[in-house]
Amino acid sequence: MSEYLCHDFKTPRTDTARRLPDTFRFIPILFYVAMLGGGYMMTMDYFSYGKAKRDKQESDDRRKSLETERDGYNTELSTLETETAKAEVVAKWMEGARNMQPVVVKIARAVQQDTRLGELVLERSEEIPSNISMSLRVTGEKASSELLAIESSISQLQYRTHSPQQTKTEDVIEYRATLVRAGQ
Repeated sequence: MSEYLCHDFKTPRTDTARRLPDTFRFIPILFYVAMLGGGYMMTMDYFSYGKAKRDKQESDDRRKSLETERDGYNTELSTLETETAKAEVVAKWMEGARNMQPVVVKIARAVQQDTRLGELVLERSEEIPSNISMSLRVTGEKASSELLAIESSISQLQYRTHSPQQTKTEDVIEYRATLVRAGQ
């Protein structure tokens, strides 16, 4: 046999690398723990995703039911508003239909015999039917005292004069005022 061929495996070899440290034995264990942890996280995410989809569906259903309920309330509110508007129109009409005859009678009774009531005009306001525009012409020596008597007789009917104006020429007084119902 030759001198160069040596098959002695029992002796340490100098041409091989050293052994890995003992702490490197934990690398495969850490790999498997990381795989198990990742699997756990993926499973939990999957279940959480399913729960989130169910919660979203429930919230969408609840939103739809609340929207239909809100729409019902809005239609009811609009119906009430139209009924209120109709009622206000009827109330205006009723206020406008109030008789003016008692006002005319009170004015006629307040005038004395020696004083003449030349002209009396009563007109309702279109915007506010409860207001009556009054214009009258009084002729006589005691015309100014007659105006005071007319105002006091009108106040007995719960009307008050608003922005009265009078123009006096000799024995004739022209008087204009707006009669407003005192209860309003």
